[in-house]
Amino acid sequence: MSRGLDDERSERANGDRERSVDSRDHRDDGFLRPMPFLRGAKRDLVSYRDRGYRLNESDARTLATIGAFRVASVDDLDDGEGRSLRQLESQGLVQAESLVDRDGLERTASLTRDGKGLLDAHTSPDRHGHRQEYYAGVVKPRELRHDVQLYLAFKEEARRIKGEGGCVTRVILDYELKRDYQRFLNRPTDKRDNEALDRDRREFAKANDLPFIRGHVALPDLRIEYETEDGRLEHRDVEVITEHYSRSQIGGKSKAGFACYRAAGSGRQGGTPFDPRHMERL
Repeated sequence: MSRGLDDERSERANGDRERSVDSRDHRDDGFLRPMPFLRGAKRDLVSYRDRGYRLNESDARTLATIGAFRVASVDDLDDGEGRSLRQLESQGLVQAESLVDRDGLERTASLTRDGKGLLDAHTSPDRHGHRQEYYAGVVKPRELRHDVQLYLAFKEEARRIKGEGGCVTRVILDYELKRDYQRFLNRPTDKRDNEALDRDRREFAKANDLPFIRGHVALPDLRIEYETEDGRLEHRDVEVITEHYSRSQIGGKSKAGFACYRAAGSGRQGGTPFDPRHMERL
């Protein structure tokens, strides 16, 4: 009995702390609030496909974070996200697994199909009519080391955006950009010669505010959409640089206007040691 009372007092205290955080302007939450009806630490029932899930605000934010970036390293989640991760995994919404690549062991978290379905069912378009897209499962284990760094690069760039008075509303991965690009090129048309193809590429680049360089549309790893302080919708394109990039490739990405990030210390001799958990902007 006393243990139950202690738990209740702890939950009330956590709720008070989270409500104090909730009193701030929620403009800085953006896509990380897919279920705005969840507030504070108290877990409420959220239904999906005739099943109920017990979630609170932190759980929903963690679910959205993992789903928006397809995969996240468990080591990159903060303490609150880590606690939510265990709760989400126990309910079958998130799968945590250890994957091994040539660089060693990586503990990752990704959505299950039910986790993605739950988010999709309870996510509404923002005031600009845009919906955040969520993903389930790890698709390309060989690119895992690169993909888990997208969330780290996002956090660094989002901090800059917030410092300028903006707030993130949506993130778009290269999967979505490439898909939309291929759909545009493969749409029904009367002409399919090289001139028409070049014109289509230029049209897509212009319509999506993407660089068109030497006959090709330059696509970033990540696009961050955000509202400026005066309510305008803008975006930042982000590229994660790996050790496989040549100097000319890095120069090309920078010339395209992308914000380029790499793990701190990578690509340099001496100086700051390599730190895969911290991204530096080039």
